[in-house]
Amino acid sequence: MSLQSVVACRSVKDFLDPVWHLIEKTYTESFPEVERRDFPLVRNLVKDESRFIVYALSREDRYVGFITAWLFDGYTYVEHFAIDPEFRNGGIGAEAMKQFQLFCATPVVLEVEMPVDGISRRRIGFYERLGFKLDNHVYHQPPYRAGGEWLEMRLMMYGDVDLEHSFEQVKNCLHENVYGVKSI
Repeated sequence: MSLQSVVACRSVKDFLDPVWHLIEKTYTESFPEVERRDFPLVRNLVKDESRFIVYALSREDRYVGFITAWLFDGYTYVEHFAIDPEFRNGGIGAEAMKQFQLFCATPVVLEVEMPVDGISRRRIGFYERLGFKLDNHVYHQPPYRAGGEWLEMRLMMYGDVDLEHSFEQVKNCLHENVYGVKSI
């Protein structure tokens, strides 16, 4: 693989950057409404919350996807990660996450759906091949919208995050800072 084919990761803060339109399109097409914010709220977080960052992913100067992440003390929480449908199933997702792991240089935590079907098991397998470990604590993702239901999920971690001892602390941090609710 040449250096030019490596996936690049850059933070995007300028709302006049044309990549915002591409990120919004990928975001809304890749996640069902119950698993995401309305996009104007994403922009508000970029503007008002210094720990929240949107990263554009590109390959050979061409947009291929995005990652939204929160920078917390001791780890980075990946809230959303998606490759544009045009570039899926070609190894770009794995390359992008590897580059992100190097770029952020901290342990990484993310949520995954319960391993109940082929798609969710493949997604977990994708992250496991990248060095993530599936945590078995019961974890519920708070709803993104008022009146929504809490979704049972699992956390995965990469690097030096010991969820065996810090699960409650990580869960409470995510619930309070990312979702704005108290843990259940």
